[in-house]
Amino acid sequence: MKKLAVAVAGLGMIGRETVRLLRKRRAELRERLGAELTLVAVADRQVGREARALSLPGRVVRYADPVAMARSADADLFVELLGGFDAPRRFALEALGRGRSVVTANKRLLAYAWPQLARAARASGASLAFEGSVAGGIPVLRALELSFSGDRVLSLDGILNGTTNYILTRCEEGLTAAAALREAQEKGFAEKDSALDLSGRDAAQKLSVLAGLVTGGWLKPDSFPVAGIESVESRDVAYARQRLGKAVRLVARLRFAGSAAAPLVEAGVSATLVPLDHPLAAARRQYNALLVRTASAGDLMFYGQGAGAGPTASAVLADLFVTARDLLGGLPAPRPGPRPLQLAPPGSAVSGFYLRLEVIDLPGALARIAGALGREGVSIASIHQDLAAGARAVPVMITTHPAPRGRFELARRRILGLAAVSKRHCAMRILG
Repeated sequence: MKKLAVAVAGLGMIGRETVRLLRKRRAELRERLGAELTLVAVADRQVGREARALSLPGRVVRYADPVAMARSADADLFVELLGGFDAPRRFALEALGRGRSVVTANKRLLAYAWPQLARAARASGASLAFEGSVAGGIPVLRALELSFSGDRVLSLDGILNGTTNYILTRCEEGLTAAAALREAQEKGFAEKDSALDLSGRDAAQKLSVLAGLVTGGWLKPDSFPVAGIESVESRDVAYARQRLGKAVRLVARLRFAGSAAAPLVEAGVSATLVPLDHPLAAARRQYNALLVRTASAGDLMFYGQGAGAGPTASAVLADLFVTARDLLGGLPAPRPGPRPLQLAPPGSAVSGFYLRLEVIDLPGALARIAGALGREGVSIASIHQDLAAGARAVPVMITTHPAPRGRFELARRRILGLAAVSKRHCAMRILG
């Protein structure tokens, strides 16, 4: 029976689970693949300790340096689960340069080094697989790459970060944002340093991967508007649900226009008010969801746990299986070549907006706020002022009719410059 050798770099939670699954499901994979997937090497800074914890046999070669493993290990398939950026980039380029296929779940690596990786894979004919980099075990990337190959993807709207979704849905259930974050950290759904999640940058990196898969181009995560949930408070969540009939979610969005050869892309990540009857509003706690709109098949929804060692390791193992099957069948690897993308102007995206302000209760204050919006052509849909006896400043909640984002941002800056308005505020898109 044919054998394919596998080398795994990074024995953290996901790496350990990947190794466990690879060994546990060895017989099942052999039966389905018609060949043996054999672990021949591992790499980790604490490789001795981790290898003992996994009870790896002595024939599995241990490396403390993952790049050295990529350079010399006698493996057909290399798995990168290191985390970070520089070491994974050097590891992947070294393995691809040798003509060896690479499987990774590293969204940051893909988001920021896509042109280098694509060129290396194309030059050597090696495969690059990355299903685990977005939405954990939900097979969204394979669906976009294969299932929709005969269709045209028009748009994507996704909840791609389980930490922020957990916080926002727990706020719906009565917790403060701070308490919800602490709970998410205690349950392992959030990192101790949650800045990447709360800022929206984690979702932006995943959005970059999705855009690249749909268009074949490179969408840098720093090239489009990204706003997280840091300013969202439980009162915003409650007001949205009770008064507006909407749920607050961190939504990553892509809109595609132009031609396949010269795609025009509108992209963004932001806290968003989603109608309660919208499919994304049903995604709760640590779950992810992706709504794909296509020209022929219409709307399709993907849903499941988007993070954690189990779901991600499952996606990594699926990538290993598919890549191994292609190698055994002699199928040529796809030759990704990053084509230039044209980004729609960031201020051109049209939507309604929600704005919560802290306003000193002075005569004419609301008129000046309305005037700032009016000067930029942004029309108010509703306005609500909470009455607080004796308070110097009161919260004012405003929603607008659809307007270009650029015009709303100009109005927001004008409003925050008013003497009666505190800099502390919350602004969100309204999905519609």
